[in-house]
Amino acid sequence: MGIFKKSEKASGKDYYTLLDSNSRFRARGLRKEAPDGKTLFLSLTDGDPALLSHIGIFQAVPQDKDQPSLMVRFIGSRERIVALELMRDSGSAMRKNFRVPVRFESFVYPQSGGRAALHSIDLSCGGIAFRSPLAISVGEHFELVIPLTSEGPLLLWAEALRIHLDPDGNLYACKFIDLIDDQETLLREAVFAIQVGARAKGA
Repeated sequence: MGIFKKSEKASGKDYYTLLDSNSRFRARGLRKEAPDGKTLFLSLTDGDPALLSHIGIFQAVPQDKDQPSLMVRFIGSRERIVALELMRDSGSAMRKNFRVPVRFESFVYPQSGGRAALHSIDLSCGGIAFRSPLAISVGEHFELVIPLTSEGPLLLWAEALRIHLDPDGNLYACKFIDLIDDQETLLREAVFAIQVGARAKGA
């Protein structure tokens, strides 16, 4: 009681999603201000406070893409308000590397021309893993289509980081390159939508 500012108003930018060490959705809540700035208080809109205590450590990902992700430790709860100790600022790198399992079929376009099928494995704001009969080399740049965004299919440039040759389709781990702000925003929304959808299905 008395730890929150009375003048505080809810904003979409004040929401944080809590993910466990496997990047699985665990809870979502509205941030509340605290006097010392060393504790993150969330008023949960989704998730069970009792379950959070058994997990302990979380990645707190802000809905506002301009704010850094946080590493937090559960320290207590009261009704639907949870208290989380700030451990360290995870920065934009953590946001970009949150990978969520997702399956979709699409296409990849090598610089040499033509196209090949793409079967996704996982997706993050910073890259994608997929299988494809495409033959490319580490460091090669190519275009691919992400069909999951709210604005429709998104055509992005990517760079191959790792390749595992496989008769059933080579496995590629890639990072996105030359993203503009609008593209990163759409990717972020898509990744969160996948997380929320998995939560709704009991994942």
